Amino acid sequence: MALNPDRFAKIADSLRQYRRAELSDFQSDIGTNPVELLYVDPLESNAVLKTVMLNNTTFLIGRKGTGKSTVFAKAQIELRKREDAISIYVDVKSLHELLSTNEAVVQTIQDASISEPVFRAHSLRKGFLGAVISDLIKELKNAYEARSLIQRWIGKARGYHDVIAELEKLAADVKVAKLTQEEIPILRVISAKAKEAKKTKESVAANAKAEAKLAHKSEIKASAGMETFDESIADNELYQEYADAVLRSFPFQELLSRIRELLGGVGLVRLFVFFDDFSELAWIDQKLFVDVILSPLNNASDETIKLKVAGYPGRIYYGKIDPGKIDIVGLDFYQLYKSQEIQNSETAAINYLERLLATRFHGFKENIAEYFDTTTPLADHYRSLFEVTLNVPRLIGYVLHYCYLDRVSKRQVITGASIRLAAQKYYETVIVQYFDRMNRFAMEPFERKLDRHNQQQLLRCLVEEARTVRRGITTGQIGGKFFDGLTNPPVSHFAVNPSMEKLLSALELNFLVTKYHEMRDKSGKDVSVYAFFYGLCEAERFPWGYPKGRRDDRSYFVQRCFNYNAAIQLFLSKNQTIRCDTCGACFAMEKRDTIEFYKWRCPECQTGTCAIVSLSDDFKREVETLKKDTMLPPVELEILESLNEEGVPMRAGEIAALVDVTHQLVGHRTSKLHEMGLVHKAYKDGVNRSTITDKARQRYFGLAGNQPTLVESDERS
Repeated sequence: MALNPDRFAKIADSLRQYRRAELSDFQSDIGTNPVELLYVDPLESNAVLKTVMLNNTTFLIGRKGTGKSTVFAKAQIELRKREDAISIYVDVKSLHELLSTNEAVVQTIQDASISEPVFRAHSLRKGFLGAVISDLIKELKNAYEARSLIQRWIGKARGYHDVIAELEKLAADVKVAKLTQEEIPILRVISAKAKEAKKTKESVAANAKAEAKLAHKSEIKASAGMETFDESIADNELYQEYADAVLRSFPFQELLSRIRELLGGVGLVRLFVFFDDFSELAWIDQKLFVDVILSPLNNASDETIKLKVAGYPGRIYYGKIDPGKIDIVGLDFYQLYKSQEIQNSETAAINYLERLLATRFHGFKENIAEYFDTTTPLADHYRSLFEVTLNVPRLIGYVLHYCYLDRVSKRQVITGASIRLAAQKYYETVIVQYFDRMNRFAMEPFERKLDRHNQQQLLRCLVEEARTVRRGITTGQIGGKFFDGLTNPPVSHFAVNPSMEKLLSALELNFLVTKYHEMRDKSGKDVSVYAFFYGLCEAERFPWGYPKGRRDDRSYFVQRCFNYNAAIQLFLSKNQTIRCDTCGACFAMEKRDTIEFYKWRCPECQTGTCAIVSLSDDFKREVETLKKDTMLPPVELEILESLNEEGVPMRAGEIAALVDVTHQLVGHRTSKLHEMGLVHKAYKDGVNRSTITDKARQRYFGLAGNQPTLVESDERS
């Protein structure tokens, strides 16, 4: 059987688009219901799917591309077969993006004690919450009509059209997001707090001369946006008062009553609501979404409504939803396949990867074995793919995409070396560029840029520690007899105290490190073992994994040289401090326990609140020199990145599948980018397609063209 490069390219592309679970672009290749045919559960016996379909509220947690939306899509297909339940899907991130895009009209207010920036921030946030409720009602109506449930509505005291009309009126009312009398008092308090904080900062800036003038400039600039509002409600009691006021402004009792009536009218007992991508929201937006939308639906629906929520690990806020009374399912490697023995975890993970790829190739009528070098057992290729992706379906798709470009497009089979090369290319052309491009060109608060900068610095610290350990083992200065016989020791994994996991969460979200196992070190203390991304190790020439066939494989990770606690603590001591938000006083990190005991109240001024902040004066000066007129919202940078990487004219739906937003949002943003001369749009065969312009490619991707030549090799230095 000859290789079919075009079919292989579609297989890889279908995995890269794993989040856009409908996979509608591939219907001509595999049939009218791709999800039904291609779905493979991460666990045997469809255990994840069955858990999501239980009559419980469920949080599905995993990094981007781990298949959360695909599980949701398959669950909805199965729920449509039930006669007693109905389901709807709400894309939270896209709703939020669309609201920001449309710049919703913000009402004016005559109350002089409520500042305009505070009122505007409140109106935009409330508008988003109203849009979620409105979309929920719209999707509920669509689901009824799609399943012809109206025909069941016979002999009821009130007709279907009366009930749905009341719900639609509710949707229209909440979407307007009018200010209520209950909200005015708390907005006055927030405005006063913001005004007081602004005066204090101006006073501090005036006294601190040159250095503080820079801070004053940035604070004044930020005061007109969401940052001022967020700072003003940072106090938990004030936030709770604000959230309660917003909640009371929505007619939830009437909404829940009408939904129950709608379900009861056709003999349904349950409504499943799938909320996708809520972790993409900023922290305050996420808290309000949970406190104003999710909690009331979950806690006050009398078991009628069951929520299914997708989010990122480490970025989940539960609010008044009791985590002990809901199902929480993790989709990342460590959570899914946790076992006492590393080998058992790996075996279970590789089993899923094999099932996933076998089903995918079979769906496209291809034999997977034909595409891989037969001098190596296919099982070894599966292990290689597991190691370079740790079972993230989207990463599997990207690795296969690079294998297509390097091998299959030339009708050459895939080798172990080409899989490793693909991982290195993905790391150097996608992941590494993320840091520089976002910090240079993303239109976002300085604090977010600083956080990303510190991630980059922490990663450099970890990589340098790995280099040091490798040199020490090689020269015999580290490890003693344990490493005897190892001429090229793997240094791809490291261990930290579990309390340090939160420090690595941002790096993990971006796939630079991944939690791999939990063990006890040689002192009997619990440690969390992390692995560097395989492509990073290839770029650094680090062997990945651990020596196989030794007397005790698992003891390799807990050798003392792989404990990075001291290295991370040293990094933090140089890059973080505790600072008061009122008087600006700074305190050493060693005083954290004492200050935390007194609920972070400032020991200096006794009025301000302290917080841990990152220090990077050199980075602040660098950011100040950036050209603001070249900055774009992050989603627009992602659109340009997709167009640049693919190198072909693309429909809005094709771009949306790669950047995790709706095609409507892509259409709006590409039109804006077209007006800026960054995207060329052409209408042909009834479809608009976008292409990146030379101006955009030179401005935003000039650095990407200077990548080192990558050579496919089986050797390690």
